[in-house]
Amino acid sequence: MSASTPLKPMGNEGTVMAEGVDIATVLLAAGQGTRMRSDLAKVLHPILGVPLIVHSVATALAAGSERVVVVVGHQAEAVKDTIRSHFAGSNILFALQAEQNGTGHAVQCAREAVGDARRVLILSGDVPGIQTETLRALQRIQEGVSSPLALATTALSDPTGYGRIVRGASGTPVNIVEHRDATEEEQTIREINVGMYLADAEFLFSSLAHVGTDNAQGEVYLTDIVAMAAAQGEVGSLDIPEGLEMWGINDRVQLAEVEHAMRARTNEQWMRKGVSFTAPDTTTVSTDVLMGQDTLLGRGVRIGPGCEIGSHCRIDEGCVLEGTTLGDNVHVKPYCVLLDSKVGENAQVGPFAHLRPGTLLDANCKVGNFVETKKAHLHKGTKASHLSYLGDCEIGAGSNIGAGTITCNYDGVNKFKTTLGEGVFIGSDTQLVAPVSLGDHAYVGAGSTVTEDVPAGALVISRTPQRNIEGWVAKKKAERDNESD
Repeated sequence: MSASTPLKPMGNEGTVMAEGVDIATVLLAAGQGTRMRSDLAKVLHPILGVPLIVHSVATALAAGSERVVVVVGHQAEAVKDTIRSHFAGSNILFALQAEQNGTGHAVQCAREAVGDARRVLILSGDVPGIQTETLRALQRIQEGVSSPLALATTALSDPTGYGRIVRGASGTPVNIVEHRDATEEEQTIREINVGMYLADAEFLFSSLAHVGTDNAQGEVYLTDIVAMAAAQGEVGSLDIPEGLEMWGINDRVQLAEVEHAMRARTNEQWMRKGVSFTAPDTTTVSTDVLMGQDTLLGRGVRIGPGCEIGSHCRIDEGCVLEGTTLGDNVHVKPYCVLLDSKVGENAQVGPFAHLRPGTLLDANCKVGNFVETKKAHLHKGTKASHLSYLGDCEIGAGSNIGAGTITCNYDGVNKFKTTLGEGVFIGSDTQLVAPVSLGDHAYVGAGSTVTEDVPAGALVISRTPQRNIEGWVAKKKAERDNESD
């Protein structure tokens, strides 16, 4: 999956199966992943902010699969819910492997959901680094061979633990031997099985029906279909280099290694598209992010899932964005957090600002240091430059919010809204006790607590009148001196 390939929508097991499907993908995601030492199913652990299984499904869809079947087992409902929460609308089905009895058995569990698909692409749900171009290349190879199967292979300097590719006199694969079942001679083979297959559906399921469990693990091996396919013709093979596209994840060390590699690949792709990184090794961009040219990302920036960043933006050091859209020429200053928000063109945010979900900043707005917003709509040109909380409010164009302003939106039970018209000026240290409305061009004196609506063009002052008591300091000093005598 490339950085330019957004995650595509998914449905659920209730989706109506389309007729005449060419390729259905079966994703193997039933295992617990005990070496992760986690209460969370392995395929739910995140890479670049996105669960492993989501990467796999998105890649299959982007490569042209018209139906995706996810084989679930451990924490089945959590895996389903995760997929549904990310996407809706595509042909995603689920198949249950209640007892894990090998990869061949997992594919057999998906037979009904695969339905009338002509071909079946089989992938592992814990290999997030596969790219769409690789899957398309495997399709081309499978279409050009005489047998009903093509698979991906790679050569390793140390193939210990992997199934070995046994090739025949013609140079094409004739068998895969798992490491535990391999002879000493077969264990010297460096070419290994990646775990990526494309097979004619009829051949696949009829062959699996004849696969036994006479092996070291007592399981139904998917790899046994290779010898059956070789009996019908030359099996196609796609050689991929050792690296990210064949790295599965079994523990947290491998999780970190794969994330590091995917981060480097994604950032390189964006740099080649015209996005600058101050320190790419420290910057994380989720694979579904969209960005425009001439945008600059500073050290330690994290652009999470669901973000769209315009052109000529600048996102400074330490910022975190998730589910957020930035228009062109937006400057996000250091150490800001923007969640599920929208920021219009030419706006400025921060430093140290927090835009919480539901924030909408129109063009040319400014939200400054230590300002927090939540469900706040600031219209064009409005400024809140310092130390304020703006929650559940709508603020008209061209307004100015003074330092220390608070919209008091919560009474302990319910939330209420504050509405300001255009050109409103709020003095520093003001509390706006919702529900309350201020008309266009209203002014609020510094230090006021506003509890009632303010008409357009009015000035409201609620603070206690100032009183100067002359000689007070000297009087207090004399009283202390007398007490000490």
